[in-house]
Amino acid sequence: MWVDVKQSKYLLTFIISVHSLAVLSSLSVAILMPFKLLLLMLVCDSLYFHLQRYKKAYYLFSLKYTTAFSWELSHNNNLTRMRILDSSVLTSVIIILHVEINKKHRNILVCRDAVSAEAYRQLLVTLKITARSSAGSTV
Repeated sequence: MWVDVKQSKYLLTFIISVHSLAVLSSLSVAILMPFKLLLLMLVCDSLYFHLQRYKKAYYLFSLKYTTAFSWELSHNNNLTRMRILDSSVLTSVIIILHVEINKKHRNILVCRDAVSAEAYRQLLVTLKITARSSAGSTV
């Protein structure tokens, strides 16, 4: 199985919405104006950072599963083995994979609109089956 994950409009909407709520919250906090401005600058900086990541295709990658090699992540033409952790979240809208790559933990998001409906369904089923069968080993 090979799943190419593309840019997600849901993810972009989420990034903008969360930062907008943070701006509104910062404005409504009863603190001195210099601290309020500092909070607003931090939120704007975070929004800029995440929009640049989105624009530079940070969220574009491929997931590969084979019975021989287990799960692999392809990002910027680099194929890396990964272990999917039990804390991963699988829903009908978003898949949040908590993975271990080279002894480092990372989160991988797969939004429903970033892949075809059939590919999303297959990925969801494969993840549920392999997670159940592995019971803590490399998925």
